[in-house]
Amino acid sequence: MDYFSLSVGFLIGAATGAAGTYFGNKYTDQRRKKEQKKEQAVSFNKLWQNHSLLLTEMSSDLKLESSHFSREFYAISKRKNYNLKKGENLVYYIEEHDNLIDQLNILVAKKVIDQTRQPL
Repeated sequence: MDYFSLSVGFLIGAATGAAGTYFGNKYTDQRRKKEQKKEQAVSFNKLWQNHSLLLTEMSSDLKLESSHFSREFYAISKRKNYNLKKGENLVYYIEEHDNLIDQLNILVAKKVIDQTRQPL
């Protein structure tokens, strides 16, 4: 065997291996993205079904012009006075929703909302 044939064979084999790895990774990544998108859609639909009343109210509140850019909301009791008005702030009352705090904790765990804390 001559060195030229050996070199050409090596280069063709290396190029074939590199191309196979590249295309394999490319199409695997595309498949994973589709699977992840599908899992997110299923998870979101399940979450929406389980918390439809709260999420529907939040969605309609965010569609209002006055709260279009609001990113904070308050979950409080009607029995206490926090000087928050329903029209000016996004306020959800514990008495109006079954297990509101538990629902919010689930939304935090699913990374739908960022954090919860007690009002100052």
